[in-house]
Amino acid sequence: MQRMLCNTASQLMKAIQCYADSLRDNSPRYANLAITILKVFFTVNGFKRAKALELETYHVPRRFRITPEYIPTKSEIYRMADSACSLRDRAIILTLFSTGLRNSTLRALRYQDIAEELKSGRTNLMIPIYPEMKEVVPTACKGGIPYYTFTCDEATEAIRLYLKEREEKYGGIEDSEPLFCSEYNQIPKYLRSKKPLTARELQILVKEAARRAGIGQWKAVHPHCLRKAFETILHSTLIDGGNLDVKIQEFFMGHILPGSQDNYFDSSKVEYMRIQYSRLKFGRTVIENKFKVLKAAVARAFEDTEIDPEKVIEEYVLSKYNLTPKVLRQISGVN
Repeated sequence: MQRMLCNTASQLMKAIQCYADSLRDNSPRYANLAITILKVFFTVNGFKRAKALELETYHVPRRFRITPEYIPTKSEIYRMADSACSLRDRAIILTLFSTGLRNSTLRALRYQDIAEELKSGRTNLMIPIYPEMKEVVPTACKGGIPYYTFTCDEATEAIRLYLKEREEKYGGIEDSEPLFCSEYNQIPKYLRSKKPLTARELQILVKEAARRAGIGQWKAVHPHCLRKAFETILHSTLIDGGNLDVKIQEFFMGHILPGSQDNYFDSSKVEYMRIQYSRLKFGRTVIENKFKVLKAAVARAFEDTEIDPEKVIEEYVLSKYNLTPKVLRQISGVN
């Protein structure tokens, strides 16, 4: 900013306005911030009441963005996952998409956050978000709002495969270690499993997957774009033709409900929320989604019981078609 040689308030206002005008084209938000800071400075230094500066701020469009952004479709995201450079990158992309986690929150996840869910064999893993995540990544858990979300079937399987590979590579995983660790080759190997991803690493791996998937605007695909793709899934028709309750949609996004609604929203019934999540249309094919409709129906039938819906379906198929478990596994392609 050029030195201001102004004798009157009007001259000062003109000088500040010219300076702000020079910033407006690059960023109206930044120009407004500069005006606010300068007004406070001059108010403290005597320009108040009758001498108060009257400056014009700039309209910021609701969708104004300096950085271009491209929200990939569901099929494009699956292409990104299939094109990922490693099992870790594949698991990260599917987790970002199916949970809607923010960049910093995903990086703050620890193995202990999902260890019990993995051991129980859950298809949709419950992912907790809590304020203590800031000890790992200071910007995690935005606003200090605790909530939880889940992973889709394919993301869960991708996480299992990645963790299996990581255990073989490092000889095990400690509970306090990050769920998705760094693979930066400038860090000694024995330290990589203990170091969380950096924001830059996450940005690069998402962009690289988008490029390899053949997305034309791959440079405009950021981790946050996958959060927006998750929001699209929440708003879309469910596998049974219904729609997810708006309050549950907002909860899965980590948003506070308006007014007193948040105080009365019951998020304590994790299994009920897991069933609601399972109705989301993450499947790649129609057949896959139809199976999920059946699974969701069975889950609702045995809600509040210890009965596993998948076991019920398996036993039904075995008895109806007189199959053995071994034959069923061969048919379904499971070893």
